[in-house]
Amino acid sequence: MKDLAKYKRYGERIPIFHGLSPEDVEYILHHGKTIYFQQGKTIFHEGQLGSNLFILLSGQIALYHKARVIAELKVGAAFGEMAVLNHKPRTATAVALADARLFTLDEKEINSLLEKRVAVRLLLNIIHVLSERLESTNALIAELRRPAQNP
Repeated sequence: MKDLAKYKRYGERIPIFHGLSPEDVEYILHHGKTIYFQQGKTIFHEGQLGSNLFILLSGQIALYHKARVIAELKVGAAFGEMAVLNHKPRTATAVALADARLFTLDEKEINSLLEKRVAVRLLLNIIHVLSERLESTNALIAELRRPAQNP
């Protein structure tokens, strides 16, 4: 029972696990692997082909586009999913800002999950995360395009 409580907490704290039962979260976590990156180490480079989705379990990650920080990720954040879903090169470089523990699923593991009902919820959550990012980006673009106010 103690383990199910742990998986329930993961489901509450990790956006792409929202709405999944503790058993479903356990199932997903047992199909991927946990990897570690020391501070300053690169997880992947912009332009690389990628087949892994990552979830930050501890530490902090920065995403860079053309050497500029575009996001600093905190525990629970998912990243790398766009390259897996659209089969295009990575659009950013990911670097550990602090020692980081990551959960990762590769495309083969994701595809095996897609044969399960849990995959529907996982994909809907990924879509939700991506739509929130798009909404934030659209708001930023609108703000940047707004004419400067005269004092």
